[in-house]
Amino acid sequence: MAQTTQRSSGLPSDGPTRLKVAFWAGSFERAGTQQFLLELLRRLDRSRFEPVVLSTLKVGELLPEIEALGIDVHEFGTGASLASPTTVRQVIGATRFLRRERIDILSCMLGLVTLVGPYVGRMAGVPVVVNNQRNLSYWLAGGSKEAAYRFVNRHLVDAVMVNSRAAASELETRFRTPPGKIVRLAPGVDLSRFDGRESSDGRESSDALREEMGLGTSRVVGIVAKLSPVKGHEHFLRAAARIRERRDDVVFLVVGDGPLRAELESLAVELGIAGAVRFVGVREDIPAVLGVMDAFVLSSLSEGSPNVILEAMAAGVPVVASNVGGVPDMVRDGETGRLVEPGDPDALADAVLDILSDETRAGLMGRLAQSVVRAEHDIDRVVEYVEQVFEGLAAGMTPAEQRRPGGARD
Repeated sequence: MAQTTQRSSGLPSDGPTRLKVAFWAGSFERAGTQQFLLELLRRLDRSRFEPVVLSTLKVGELLPEIEALGIDVHEFGTGASLASPTTVRQVIGATRFLRRERIDILSCMLGLVTLVGPYVGRMAGVPVVVNNQRNLSYWLAGGSKEAAYRFVNRHLVDAVMVNSRAAASELETRFRTPPGKIVRLAPGVDLSRFDGRESSDGRESSDALREEMGLGTSRVVGIVAKLSPVKGHEHFLRAAARIRERRDDVVFLVVGDGPLRAELESLAVELGIAGAVRFVGVREDIPAVLGVMDAFVLSSLSEGSPNVILEAMAAGVPVVASNVGGVPDMVRDGETGRLVEPGDPDALADAVLDILSDETRAGLMGRLAQSVVRAEHDIDRVVEYVEQVFEGLAAGMTPAEQRRPGGARD
């Protein structure tokens, strides 16, 4: 473990000592890691921690929410390549910033930041540097990037935080990260957003939402995900076509936006199901949208631990999801939902039809899913665990030396 010393965060010497933590993200679109960062920033105990946020691109739907917390966001971008003059200037700027601000802990959140950030943190003399791996590393195509990621996790960081068994296993086997550096967090969800769904106001809101989306009295099968290749929307639509061959009372809700939208809309036309598919874009009312679904689908080809599955479970909706990454840690096959192999529209369709065929059993699945989320995935407990890990690292303890307080199931 790198040498760690606790530094003053600039508070008066007779006041409480807070750890100054810099979280380095990419941008702030409404996606899983960014949402986790927002929930973490909302809940960090400000008497013990002083958060600062860095970004490579200061844009995204969540940026105003972060700034509304009174947290400064500082942009340090990149150029056309990691070796470009722009990138070098920005790296130097980030190094000077971390040193000037006397950061105690640097937490690198996602993607290329987890390659570059640890070098910057060490050059700046930050006592504790942490990486986060919240998905499987499909974005690493091998070669120099993979070698760099292996090096930083083995030699530069003090800990790597993951949110699934699959991510932990990949770190150990593919990237040879020492097991004693790996901290596994249970993925968490803000349960307060799902309170009161069964109230009369909730029912009225649900009726209005169904009317707005043109759902009528149909059964609703939905997916909530960025419209990008890794989310497997093509397989969702092909499964939808198979379902419509057997049931004409089902409509399909596609929530989210992204580079594949036009292509997917064309595919729906080609498959003859355009009239049964609603592309509704990005929504801010996800709990309400989930509340109109009879089944939730995530057809991803690769995943870490997608928060949207926990949100569907918290809303009491049975889940049909690809058996990839950390998804099996979340969905109990046959109990809270169904798991299918990725890229298999026939299996996806069969699993959805099985749920739709038995409303009583589907209701039991949804209620069990809610109880599992409340018992194991409360975001408040996850944040408490992160705080304990940060304090232990700042005190010079390795992750292996810290007690695991039950933040994740082993």
